[in-house]
This record gives sequence, structure tokens and C-alpha cells, in this order.
Amino acid sequence: MDDKSKYLARLSEAAHKHKPIIGAAVGCGMFAQYAFMGGADLILVLNAGRFRLMGISSTASLLPFGSSNDMVMNIGTSEVLRSVSPEVPCIFGLCATDPALRLDEFLAEIKQAGFAGITNYPTIGLIDGQFREALEESGIRFEREVEAIREAGKLGLLTIAFVFNEQEARLMNEAGADIICAHLGFTTGGRTGVQHSVSLEDSIELVRGMFGSLQVKGGLPLKLVYGGPVNSPENAEYVYRNTEAVGYIGGSSFERIPTEESIVRVTELFKQYEEIKTENEHLKRQLDLHEAIQRSDYIGYITQYVTEHLANPGTFAELADTLHLNRNYLSYLFRKKTGISYSDWLIRLRIKTAQEALLEPSCTVQEASVQVGYEDASYFSRLFKKETGMTPSDWKRQHSSE
Repeated sequence: MDDKSKYLARLSEAAHKHKPIIGAAVGCGMFAQYAFMGGADLILVLNAGRFRLMGISSTASLLPFGSSNDMVMNIGTSEVLRSVSPEVPCIFGLCATDPALRLDEFLAEIKQAGFAGITNYPTIGLIDGQFREALEESGIRFEREVEAIREAGKLGLLTIAFVFNEQEARLMNEAGADIICAHLGFTTGGRTGVQHSVSLEDSIELVRGMFGSLQVKGGLPLKLVYGGPVNSPENAEYVYRNTEAVGYIGGSSFERIPTEESIVRVTELFKQYEEIKTENEHLKRQLDLHEAIQRSDYIGYITQYVTEHLANPGTFAELADTLHLNRNYLSYLFRKKTGISYSDWLIRLRIKTAQEALLEPSCTVQEASVQVGYEDASYFSRLFKKETGMTPSDWKRQHSSE
């Protein structure tokens, strides 16, 4: 069995077992290696991947910023092919509409370099309007991409055809494409990606139409989807459930979007570690309070909440409302759990906290009073003396000299 037959047998088996076929479109060896480690079934080398690494949108792949075929050959031979196992087919993104391309010679060169197959990218299928009309009038047509797929198949190369409508799907099907991939446009999401595309629901109808036009023989062509709103495992699974798609090819979804978010987040962590740490601790306290309510640990919630909001904890009635409990019943639970009333507990907590504050040399009685929720320093002093037997000033002097 030749390599192409082995690849197709393996892919068909995965589809038969309802395991999605995953293709990763990459622009460097590092991403190819990690995609391979993650279990990618196909590695596609596209010029769009290199532009993504430059921080530029994939749309740049359609403009004359150098030779796409030279770029892909260089990336593939110097980085990608040496980064992944030969068991995973590496696919060459072929710009078949390049007027200078000698198709037969270059296809032989692609195979000789070690690529397992080709796909038609950059593709004229992503261009419409007046520019598309002008290209076709000059002889640069989608049919050139169809021809490339046909001739690559004759050489024993695995062929993946990107198609954008039913007519293109039929043409690629007739050319013998092993895999038909319904291309839904540039992937949305992230910081440099396109912001608008066809909706996920409309994508379903487009994919159904393209796949419905295919003639399947011997289980081929396999049917995959690419791009547009399909930028997450959840969206891909939604497409699998509602169409005949058995897999997904992604570029930005594997390279750009996760890399953007990871690098931004890690940099923020280094730059703002203390601030983020404080935010996380606050969030943890909030979750602890929520869990206390979930466990019906009402008194645990009150003691923790009031301790954290001692300057303004609210009234006991407000706490009861928060817990959806009758005030008298909550008062009964509090005394049963602590052995004292809520008001006595609150005074003791405030005096104890004030004592800790007064140990700071710069802290005044007035500041300690406000810190624990008493605007009236005289009232605070009376409560303090009642609890400790001395005024706050005397207590501070005595403990400052110790």
C-alpha cells in the first residue's frame, strides 16, 4: 500500500469511528510540532501562517507580498517537515494561479521535498466582486486550482480542495480531490482576525449545499470545514452534528488566537502580579462566602463577611435579608452558635481589631475608631473602656512601652 492509501485509510477509519479529523494550518516548525503533539491528523503549510506570525491578518496572504510558493517551500523544508513524524501527512499550500508556475515540474518538486500532498491556497475562491471579474478576464481562474488538484492526484499526492460554493465543490469532486473542505472565509476572533463573517447558522446551510453536490465513491471524498465562525471545538462540534462534516481544518484557531491570549495574559501576570494576586484573593473570599451560604453555614457567612467589612457591615436586618432568613430566627442561630448576641460579638470584634490598629505607632484613637466603624470617637472610647477597663489612649501608651 502506497503512502497516500495509508493516509486515506487512517483518516477514513477515524471518520468511521466518529473521531473528528483535525488539520492544523501552520506557518512555522514550532506550531507544527505542537499540533502534532496534540494529535493533529494533517499539517498544512500555508503562507497565511507566516503572516500570522508577523502579527498580520491572514488576509495578507492574498496580496503580492512575495512568492507564496517559495515561502511555503522554505517553511516546509527548513522547519515543518523536520518537526513532525512522517506518519502525519504534511500538505503544501499551493498557489496554483501563479502565472509563472510550471505546474508539472513544481508538483514533482513538492513530492520530492517530502510533502504528502497539496491544497489550493492561496485561493481565488476568497476573492469576489470586480477584482474577481478582472482576474478571470485575464485567465486567472479557479479552474487552475482544479487542474492542480487533478494533476497532483495523478502523481500520488494527497489532495485537499478548498471550495466556497456548490459549483466549485462539484469541479473539485470531478477532479478527484481526496478531501473536500468547505471554506467559510477567514476565521473570526482574536486581535488581528476579521471581525465579521457568515453566522454559524447560515454556515450550516452553506456546508450542506456544498456537500450535497458531491458524488461519493468508496468513502471519498472526506468532508471537512474551515474558518469563518468555526473557531472553537464547540462550534466545530455543532457543525459535525448538523452536516456531513467529519473534521475541521484550522489555522488561526490553533496558532494565532490561543497564542495572542496566552502571551497577553502571561505578560500581564508578570507586569501586574501583585494587583492580580490581590484580585484573586478577593475573589476567593467571595467564593468562600458563597460556599458558606450553599452549605447553610449562615453564621460562618456573617462572621466572615462582617470581619471583611467591619467599617460598614450593614445592619443585622440587612444580613438576614441577604440570607433570606427571618431576623429573629437568625439571631437565635447566632446566639446558639457563638454563645453571645450578634451586637455583643460585633463590639468585641471591633475592639479587638482596634487594639491591633493602635499597636501601630502612627495610628491615632480617631483613626482606629473610624477604621472599625465608629465615627464618634467619644462613643468608641466608652465602649473600649467598658471592654478593656482602660481608655484607648491609656491602652496604647501601656502597650507601646511593652
